[in-house]
Amino acid sequence: MEQITSIPVMLSQNKHNISEVARQLKADRGTVRNLADDKECHHHIVVRGRLMTETRGYEDG
Repeated sequence: MEQITSIPVMLSQNKHNISEVARQLKADRGTVRNLADDKECHHHIVVRGRLMTETRGYEDG
């Protein structure tokens, strides 16, 4: 079964310790802080412990 979660959920599980969540995701604390309010996962998702963020592509011209 896939393990899918989000940074807000991880923060809740880790007593809102940004450094611990960043360590678990191997991400920068600033990234965790920036995504801490993304409760509906519009900009990120965590799948099997790997942080995935949105990308912005270029329009074909």
